[in-house]
Amino acid sequence: MSDFVFCPRCGAVTKPGVCTNCGYTINREENEKFESGNNSEAVQELYSGPAKKIPEPNKNKSSKGWIIGVIVGIGLVGLALVLAVVIIAAAVVPLVIKGVYNVSNPTTNITTSNNNNIPNYNNLFPDIDDGNDPDPDVDPVDPDVDPDVDPDVYDPDTDAYYYAKTIEGLYSGTSRFDYDDFVNNIVPSANEYWDESTENSFDYFINGSYSSYLRSTVSHGFIGREDFQTPYYEYLIDSYVENENYTVERRAIRYEGEYNGLFINAYCTYYTLSSDDVDFSEANEALRNQAISELYEYISKKSKTNSSEAYNYTLYTDAVITYNNDEILSVGYSTTSYENNNIDNFYIHGINVDMKKGKVMDNTAILNFDDDFSEFFVKRSNIQNSYVDAINNSPYSDTTKVFNDDDALILLFTPLGIEVGINYRYQYSYGWVTITINDYDKYFSNQYNFDTGYGKQYYDMYKYEKEMGIYDDPYVIDDGGDGNVYDL
Repeated sequence: MSDFVFCPRCGAVTKPGVCTNCGYTINREENEKFESGNNSEAVQELYSGPAKKIPEPNKNKSSKGWIIGVIVGIGLVGLALVLAVVIIAAAVVPLVIKGVYNVSNPTTNITTSNNNNIPNYNNLFPDIDDGNDPDPDVDPVDPDVDPDVDPDVYDPDTDAYYYAKTIEGLYSGTSRFDYDDFVNNIVPSANEYWDESTENSFDYFINGSYSSYLRSTVSHGFIGREDFQTPYYEYLIDSYVENENYTVERRAIRYEGEYNGLFINAYCTYYTLSSDDVDFSEANEALRNQAISELYEYISKKSKTNSSEAYNYTLYTDAVITYNNDEILSVGYSTTSYENNNIDNFYIHGINVDMKKGKVMDNTAILNFDDDFSEFFVKRSNIQNSYVDAINNSPYSDTTKVFNDDDALILLFTPLGIEVGINYRYQYSYGWVTITINDYDKYFSNQYNFDTGYGKQYYDMYKYEKEMGIYDDPYVIDDGGDGNVYDL
């Protein structure tokens, strides 16, 4: 037999005498019992013999405990990694989803319902967080800090730095649109381009889901002229009634292609008019141009920059007839554009047609837009909408200038009367605000000849506000809370 034996206690290989592993005293006889497999007596002696201190186990000994330790360690490391991922995600995700636009616009506190399966929206205006930077990758320039920045000069190449000390108009019209340039220099680069009746193609706004990409709600579900639940116009809605003197056709323009590194995808709708007695050629051009003006504006601006960064640009413009009769017809446009999946711009605009002459009306000449009207507008907005910094913190004279800018003015005839407002820039933000006027005779310029009393036949906002307890409280101070400075 070898000079080495097995310890009856721990099983270690050791010399007879004292186990070098656990300190147990052994002899050859005990070891022979252990080796022969009859070790129960020896093990029993470990616990029933004379009371003795059991030595501490050797911390360096090798046993199956290391396997358990490895498993526990792997579990702890895995848990730590999961917690780290959660913490990083919590910090990064808000930065990823942060918008690239800064918008200040009102939302009404009046909600309505109707019986025509139209969604119940709070207002014509989307609720956008106005704390988002125009561009999260660029720190805005503060003119009050940097004296070299001239906030009164607009440079389209540095749009992210644009700052308006007072309210200014946000371009939403067609004065800079050149249809010949668009057809000759932009359309040829398209992989797909067509302009045709929606009767011959799928209408993605009426039958598809494109309307969900619009910041301003458009409904093609008709509501009767007397069936609105409040005297406030809350979103763009179809109000077209067949007329024996003319017909309308809904059309769509599709543009898909690459232009100077811009990957463009646009879908825009509009209406054309026809009649045996009136020539609507001029009006039809204006209705078409408004639908694609934003596309032309964006391409023109980007083509002047030297940026090598590739852009994906998507544009949606939907149109709806907000009111028509023998004398007038209004088409409201909701435009929303995206740059690399982030909102680039959005606004609403109106085209109004004199149906007797077949001409587009000058929106700035329909009402008398003077400082008295601007003061009236601000007071009405504070009642109908939330508090809007742009119009409350700017001089009336500056607001009047925006009203007289056809590219920024919003004016639409509706069954409730007239909807009037502005697309604006203010400080680092942009947005729009409108009010509803059921009876606008007091502000009518009389440059056009048509019935102005249709709205007040069925709707009276002053009576409604009195019954509902809605009024402007000039003594309420804006505490920076929800922005509302009126009581309901």
